[in-house]
Amino acid sequence: MVLRKFFLFAVIFFAAQGLWAQADGTGPSLEQVSAALARNKVTRGLFVLERTAANKSRSLKSSGTFVIAAACGIIWKTEKPIKAAQVMAKEFALTENSVGKRTRIRASENPVYLQMALLTSALWANDLAAVQGAADIDFSSEGDSWQMALFPKDAAVGAALEKIVVAGICGESQASVTKIQSFLKNGNSASYSLSGLSYGGSLTQEERSYFEIP
Repeated sequence: MVLRKFFLFAVIFFAAQGLWAQADGTGPSLEQVSAALARNKVTRGLFVLERTAANKSRSLKSSGTFVIAAACGIIWKTEKPIKAAQVMAKEFALTENSVGKRTRIRASENPVYLQMALLTSALWANDLAAVQGAADIDFSSEGDSWQMALFPKDAAVGAALEKIVVAGICGESQASVTKIQSFLKNGNSASYSLSGLSYGGSLTQEERSYFEIP
């Protein structure tokens, strides 16, 4: 269950240079989007997460705030229906429950997560070559809108995760992610809608504490 959650939390960062095609020449390229995203050293905003199970007709919704730190990782802080936090860092993943108890899993303890961490850090560092061998991307764009579907190459990752679809907008100097969808092989899916984005500033002391290794 914990590993399944990590698949969902990681998705906001993924990019690769594998297979891609620009829609009709009018929109940004994958390289342009990646470079523009990498300029956002710290990004904050709101999220709404909708999870859908293959064997259930209803979906579950949660919402809260997030912080993306290019040098560290991402913090998802759920406010509703219950308070919790999930963190994806380069060397570990972390969950925090409603009473503040934190649980860590180091990347070295799980080869699947290790590959996820690679994808996480590569996008915000604008290092597409680093993930070229790990995933294939089907990329398209039109106007200032872009979308990419990520297909994992690793057999262990692919056994659980079918694909991730990331969409957003890209201007002359800055790109934003507005939608992330993940599809698991068991039929479950999750969709993140991001809004209220702001850029700049630095991490607070509390935010930095999530990325510290005791």
